[in-house]
Amino acid sequence: MANPLVGLYGVSKEYPDTPQPLCVLKDISLELQAGESAAIVGPSGCGKSTLLNLIGTLDRPSSGTIRIDGRDVSGLPEAERAAMRNAAIGFVFQMHHLLPQCSVMENVLVPTLVSGTAEGSMERAQRLLDRVGLTERAHQLPGKLSGGERQRAAVVRALINRPKLLLADEPTGSLNPAGAEQLARLLLELNREENMALVVVTHSDAVAALMDRVFELHDGVLLERVAQHG
Repeated sequence: MANPLVGLYGVSKEYPDTPQPLCVLKDISLELQAGESAAIVGPSGCGKSTLLNLIGTLDRPSSGTIRIDGRDVSGLPEAERAAMRNAAIGFVFQMHHLLPQCSVMENVLVPTLVSGTAEGSMERAQRLLDRVGLTERAHQLPGKLSGGERQRAAVVRALINRPKLLLADEPTGSLNPAGAEQLARLLLELNREENMALVVVTHSDAVAALMDRVFELHDGVLLERVAQHG
């Protein structure tokens, strides 16, 4: 099998300076290939978002190793981690975080200004907006869009720099069940079309069931559910 795109090996996260020393994640290991999708489920406050932040290099593990696309990112200086995030990782959150004063197209292109990859980005943005059904909304402000449309715009923004890894933290949490399933299926389709790894943190069993693999986080321990074949 090819080297994994994402690899966590013996990863723990502790907060020793709190009044009660807290170990949020304990000796977590997992691997994901390009084109593979995974859901992380578990009760509120169990550390799902902490785990996602570690995978996305927004935080550092207390111990263990995290490799993204073959590179050990665990101990990289912040400037190098930030450069890797912008080049290789896309983020989608429960709240879309679109800039209200900017059009959908302008919001989508913001990451290219940071990375200096503006050349060809307009064409890619137009293709992606068409792919998610937002061509007619490209020049609207976010306030004129429905909740589902805003989340689809946020997905396009996350994909504009061609990330190898897409991380989604409760991306369907603010949507009704029909909208949630539609967005989840769209993420999966894009995951395969773009051949990236997809990790979704979710409280929705319906969304989790659509992913290739499902991991449960309880008391800091991550276990993979055994696939059920009917």
